[in-house]
Amino acid sequence: MNRRKSLCTMATCVTSPSLFLMSSPPKPQCVPELDLQRYMGEWYEIGRYPNSWQKNYVAVRNTYRLRKDGKIDFQSVGRKDTFDGTFKEQHATAKVVSDTKNAQWEVCFLWPINANYWVIELGDNYEYSVVGQPDHKRLWIFSRERTMDSELRKDICSRLVGHGYKPKRIEWTAHSEDPSVYVKPKRSRGLFG
Repeated sequence: MNRRKSLCTMATCVTSPSLFLMSSPPKPQCVPELDLQRYMGEWYEIGRYPNSWQKNYVAVRNTYRLRKDGKIDFQSVGRKDTFDGTFKEQHATAKVVSDTKNAQWEVCFLWPINANYWVIELGDNYEYSVVGQPDHKRLWIFSRERTMDSELRKDICSRLVGHGYKPKRIEWTAHSEDPSVYVKPKRSRGLFG
């Protein structure tokens, strides 16, 4: 009887790792290639996985500019809670990871901490982009426009499952038709100008 128990325990130990591997989400796959020049410019955030530094943000827009040294200037703006809420702005520098055909970046908001930026979906005309991370903790859906067609959004969500993401976790970002919402407000001058 003891021998039988030990054989069962041994069998469990041998099969458990494979069961764990089967239940792990698949690693996100990057696009085969990305043209950096075409990717530069403005991207509106359509949706994201919840994260602490963007909690309750609306009107989120990222802007990328390619520098002469090959690095990328990264700017993200948004409003807290409402379109007339506090204007928030973040700046970072990104660099392309070698041998990834520009599909993987390392973004540094605060040295020496880098964040992974993996482009896992990209429209044929660079009209939308989906960015993830290998650990599935972060996800963003971007568009060149403030809105995205509902069918396209649905298609992207269905493909995200194959990348190991859970579309139900996505928070959808509200946007304004007023372009001034995306611009840093000018400081009002004090009594002495």
